[in-house]
Amino acid sequence: MSNCISIEAHLAKFGISIQQANDFINSNLHKPEEIFQAARDYGVTTQMLNELSGYSMNDISEYFKTIDLESRDLDDPFILVNSDLNSLESLVSLNTKEDTLSNTSLHAATIQKIHELFKNEPQKIPDKIDDYEVMFNLGPPRSYQDDDSIYDASELGVCNLASVPATPESLESLFNGSLINIFSVLDDNELNLINGFSNKNSEEYQALLISSLSTPSSAIRSDADIVSLITNETIRIVETYWDIGDVEDDLDGILDYSYLGLATI
Repeated sequence: MSNCISIEAHLAKFGISIQQANDFINSNLHKPEEIFQAARDYGVTTQMLNELSGYSMNDISEYFKTIDLESRDLDDPFILVNSDLNSLESLVSLNTKEDTLSNTSLHAATIQKIHELFKNEPQKIPDKIDDYEVMFNLGPPRSYQDDDSIYDASELGVCNLASVPATPESLESLFNGSLINIFSVLDDNELNLINGFSNKNSEEYQALLISSLSTPSSAIRSDADIVSLITNETIRIVETYWDIGDVEDDLDGILDYSYLGLATI
């Protein structure tokens, strides 16, 4: 998970001190549901509770399980990606491209691709388009994250980013810009290895992704090729976001199921 700011700085955003947080925890140890709800409301993760209380992560998990709550539901509250990207953070950026790679053009190209892919199942097209657009319009994972009308680095989950307006357009631009960057460093051989890898839940797959994303590419692609790669990848990410995210309810970042997220989760 992201460590962009300290717990002191995180709580200070709400006008809460470490002492006040500890006092609340100690006064409500017999009310785990209140501690859980307060933690969720203020974006306090299990790791933060560990730092505040001194209780182990396992103890905190077992504590909430006594009332059938999962501590993991407090974790991964970031808007873009919920893992530490480290040196790969440089691949996350706003999209500043124009013409066929602009956000408007990529949006239209993705809609067109959905129509092409589901031309034999036209009844699915409206829902597929809705899934794509709602991913950016759904709002942040935590209600407080857009209270000041900006998303800062600690809310986005990527420490090197500057604050951006808390709008769907900002999220779509960050999504598109990151995919453009990803496909700029992956050559065709690397893409073939990644897509053909049999066990995508393995450490070996993650190692392949990290290695491939960390090395410059010699590939030269036309804008049309990049558009094709991005539209196909966008549709894959959107489908995974809703299919897996709805079941596990623990990864809300719009880049969590991109190659970046899969490399570092």
